[in-house]
Amino acid sequence: MLRAIRARVGEQFLLGIRYTADEIIAGGITKEEGVEISKRLTNSGLVDYLNVIRGHLETDAGLTDIIPIMGMKSAAHLDFAGEIRKETEFPTFHAARIQDVATARHAIEAGKVDMIGITRVHMTDPHIVRKIIEKREDDIRPCVGANYCLDRIYQGGMALCIHNAATGREVTMPQTIKPAATKRKIVIIGAGPAGLEAARVAGKRGHDVVVFEAMNNPGGQIRLTAQNVRRKEMMGIIDWRMAQCEKHGMRFVFNTFADAETVSAENPDVVIVATGGMPHTEVCTEGNEHVISSWDIISGDVKPGTNVLIFDDAGDHAALQAAETVAQVGGKVEVMTPDRTFSPEVMSMNLVPYMRSLQKLATKFTVTYRLESVHKDGGDLVATIGSDYGGIRKEERYDQIVVNHGTIPMDELYFELKPLSKNLGAVNYDDLIDGKPQVEEKNPEGRFQLFRIGDAVSARNTHAAIYDALRLAKDL
Repeated sequence: MLRAIRARVGEQFLLGIRYTADEIIAGGITKEEGVEISKRLTNSGLVDYLNVIRGHLETDAGLTDIIPIMGMKSAAHLDFAGEIRKETEFPTFHAARIQDVATARHAIEAGKVDMIGITRVHMTDPHIVRKIIEKREDDIRPCVGANYCLDRIYQGGMALCIHNAATGREVTMPQTIKPAATKRKIVIIGAGPAGLEAARVAGKRGHDVVVFEAMNNPGGQIRLTAQNVRRKEMMGIIDWRMAQCEKHGMRFVFNTFADAETVSAENPDVVIVATGGMPHTEVCTEGNEHVISSWDIISGDVKPGTNVLIFDDAGDHAALQAAETVAQVGGKVEVMTPDRTFSPEVMSMNLVPYMRSLQKLATKFTVTYRLESVHKDGGDLVATIGSDYGGIRKEERYDQIVVNHGTIPMDELYFELKPLSKNLGAVNYDDLIDGKPQVEEKNPEGRFQLFRIGDAVSARNTHAAIYDALRLAKDL
């Protein structure tokens, strides 16, 4: 095959081969065999470089070990690629979670390899090379390894980045923010991912931006999910935006629960409510007072029980994080979902570290059953369990029941501000989709434009919250 390719492309065309030089699986290619294969490829005269990986990819777990995700070892196979380079003394290329410039630079300067591939990093920041050339490495948007991109691709979805909403949407969303024609005063309430993205974009547009945040630190739900040691890199989404906002001189006011008076005192032209949401746990026909939220467990506000049901019909990370928190302190855990599969929003590669942990801790997964009601009986919580498929109802006993049902908007401020706004809080969705500015004025007495984004509208994931902010703020 290589001979045929070389004959077709000629001698001047650079030709390489990507291959695994150690499958790390019983009956697969061993490291010793991989070294020999590498030497034979080198001596064949048919290729100009080797592109070495390590592992096998016929399972989700195998693929995730080849391409590690957040919470797994960075540059996991770099030293192995270096061994191949040393054995062959031949140009060697490598790519497998080299997620920053410093690691890539080390790999080259140390002579481990001759070239590094950083695919997910380029998806996070397509201008990374330009920023390196311009000595602006501190402006590079970091890849946090969330793997939203690859997990979506392997499910047949768009190649999107968890915190660059323009990637994959370049026709409609800008990678480079252009300055606005007129400077405006913009007040943003909430310093979670949606609020910070709105602030970043508005600041780059040249507007005067102030952000109010009720907590003493930025981050919102990302700060909560980062409680899990494997998810702590998610804070890179927040840290980078804070650094960008500080660079553009934006004002942050923490420990302030902004109300209509606070906002009005700033004399804003535009107000963006990004106040997020709170856990929605009222899923039972009766007994909702006996359940707690996944946030209660993750945050440490509630001590884990010893026999715990986690009812999850949101299908996101929070349920698995809560399950892991309980199981790690010795609790017996059952994760139940009314769906036919569990954790669909987590997706395949992100599921791997959870399953490796939870299976060792004997966590039980139950699909197609729904929590209907809860009542107390002595020291137990008795759960009545049914099914959307019908024909079944049973009771099970636990000492703690955790509900993961998404969020409900914290939208009180938005509705308080609506009658004071020019647009009465409305969005022209045709203009939003077409990438046009929001110009509707429904209230002649209004003092500012009012919008809300992220979970302040309805429950959504980090990517969707950031996308909300970008597509609104880019035209302000």
